[in-house]
Amino acid sequence: MNTKTTTILAGMSASNATLFHRIRFVAPDASVIVDFADGRSVFIVRDIEMGRARQAVPADTVCCAADFEPQGGLSGDRDTALAQAAAECLRRAGNTSVTVDRTLPYLYAHFIREAGIGIEYSENLGVMERRTKNSEEIEHLRHAQQTTGEAMTFACRMIANARPDAKGILYHDGEVLSSERVRAMITAFLVERNFSNAHDSIVVTAPHVADCHHFGTGPLMAKLPVIVDIFPMDNATRYHGDMTRTVVCGEPSAEVLKMHAAVCAARAAGCAALRPGVTGEAVHRATAAVIEAHGFAMVRGDARHDLSVPAMRHGTGHGIGLEVHEPILLDHGGGGIFQGEVFTVEPGLYSAVYGGVRVEDMVAVTATGHEVLAPVPEGLDWSG
Repeated sequence: MNTKTTTILAGMSASNATLFHRIRFVAPDASVIVDFADGRSVFIVRDIEMGRARQAVPADTVCCAADFEPQGGLSGDRDTALAQAAAECLRRAGNTSVTVDRTLPYLYAHFIREAGIGIEYSENLGVMERRTKNSEEIEHLRHAQQTTGEAMTFACRMIANARPDAKGILYHDGEVLSSERVRAMITAFLVERNFSNAHDSIVVTAPHVADCHHFGTGPLMAKLPVIVDIFPMDNATRYHGDMTRTVVCGEPSAEVLKMHAAVCAARAAGCAALRPGVTGEAVHRATAAVIEAHGFAMVRGDARHDLSVPAMRHGTGHGIGLEVHEPILLDHGGGGIFQGEVFTVEPGLYSAVYGGVRVEDMVAVTATGHEVLAPVPEGLDWSG
């Protein structure tokens, strides 16, 4: 945290990853952490959570809203009362200004200002602390990715070994194997391992795959590539996995083989470009160059593009940690990269006719280059 100014983080730590990163504590109600410029810290939480919080939260003082009741009293609304208490905590400490991050709910800003305290916004507060991961966080991500890889192997093998009928529709255990059914089985696989799949998984084939983030719907077909993208959260640590592979039941077409070769080469180029000191934009340009060298186009926001023609329509990747998508992007405008950052590298090609191919890995930036965390095979054939 910034030690030169008083800062405040507030909200629901279950959904506010910056707050959770600071307090490492999850409660069913909102909470507040104030880090004063002199190094002291105060954590304000619901009274029934104080005992548990004192065992877990790195703060000098753990208290509840009633400990900072303003002159006019506290609201009967729990969230409002917490915001009032946070403002009173700052006022009693003699603060005339406080620095806030991008996640602070306006409710808190309202009462802080009513207390006569100025608010300064910091675009980096809570962001820089989360971008570089320590060794423990790297291991949390490695474990999350390992379990994600196990789910991926389960799903891809099921699709690869499904039985097509005369029309090419895939069947598993006597029932049609649809995008929806595979997603449900992935979720069940993850729940058994104490992972949440709140955002669901992508299981998509042609024609819907032409929309890069379509989750997929309907029966899966033989000989058409299926993109499987799984990005769950480890309930024990709250860190995420994120992996994409492409699977074909039967023989892929020559065009799909060409697409797959280009994507795998682009992924390798993106990983090789990841090292401290380069920019996210440079990494993206490295992957894009390979895609184009293989004869495919990079298309961004061009509604005139023929969706039957395979093209890559997105950046190379993104930061990952307590959220699936974290700063920075491996894309145009992506800034400098630090040792200890973790990214996805996920080039892809998409066609409404031929289907889509995407291969995605989680990659840690090391002192000398990169490390792929918990890799699995990247081929199209998962029948073995």
